[in-house]
Amino acid sequence: MTAPITTHYEQFLHLLAGEPADPAGAGPVRARYGERPGPAGGTEPVVLSRDEWIRNQIDLTLALDRLLTSDDVVVSATPYELSFIGAEVDRVIEMVGASVISVGTSRTICPMPRLLQLIEHYGATALVCPPSFAAELTGLAVAQGRRPADSTIRSIIAVGEACSTERLDRIGAAWTAATSALYGTPSTPTVAVACEHGTLHVCDHWLRAEVHDGPRGELLLDGVPTGELVELDPDGRRCACGAAGPVLVPLGSLTAAVTGPGGPVSAVDVERIVFAERGLAPHFACDVRAGVFHVTCAVAGAEPVRDGAVQRSIRDRIRDAYGVDAEIAIVDVNDWSTATS
Repeated sequence: MTAPITTHYEQFLHLLAGEPADPAGAGPVRARYGERPGPAGGTEPVVLSRDEWIRNQIDLTLALDRLLTSDDVVVSATPYELSFIGAEVDRVIEMVGASVISVGTSRTICPMPRLLQLIEHYGATALVCPPSFAAELTGLAVAQGRRPADSTIRSIIAVGEACSTERLDRIGAAWTAATSALYGTPSTPTVAVACEHGTLHVCDHWLRAEVHDGPRGELLLDGVPTGELVELDPDGRRCACGAAGPVLVPLGSLTAAVTGPGGPVSAVDVERIVFAERGLAPHFACDVRAGVFHVTCAVAGAEPVRDGAVQRSIRDRIRDAYGVDAEIAIVDVNDWSTATS
């Protein structure tokens, strides 16, 4: 008798986890393989058990069930290669009952111009993607003479990147769309989900989230460092929704933060200052060199900012708020791709 297909499947899973095949069933069973950035550069493997994989999907399904309906056509522009989030989002959209168009983020088979065509042709109503992807799509639509606000997109769900609410609101305004965010790490794709007020709450019925030495610092999940900078229950405030789960504010990678007088400062902190400025497009790029934030943002028509007054104002407000230095460049939105390449 030939072995059942499940036996071959189990052997394959053991190989993915780097374990010897164990027909007797002893030892851990792994369900999904991925990779995450390593602390010293490069990548390192990560695996999820079946139970972990299913729990992540259940929490995300409950969250998206508040945002999507069976009438929605959802574009999923999320990472797939060696990550968990793309596969999870696809499964969850299907469980909610909505239709899904999976385009990924590699831009090979479906470059952005093709994506805009798909949105128009199929009347897509929701977009799940990283904030930077949504901003770039906005710029391309405008460059093609389209008005994003007139499109069928009515909901944008940000995943895969830390983003300030100020910037996310700017993205939503460009599309006249409601916005929300989800938060996960490369090892745990669903860490915190948004309530009806848009506040992120830790899925604490199965995850223990901690930050040592105050509300801001490295996120520990079940005692394991994640390399992610967050705030937990900032200012001790509770959400108006009444949920018991801790409020979580993502701040990006710990390695991308700068140490200021009050502790670590992130690109999300800088975003909050930048997008208090009127007239900026939702584009934003930021990296750290020698302890200084180097920020590039965009505006439609760069003439009004060439005297440097806006840049100086943003730089001074960042220094006043966080005690760190920043260099600010503002480019015409049409020059964005060359300015940040």
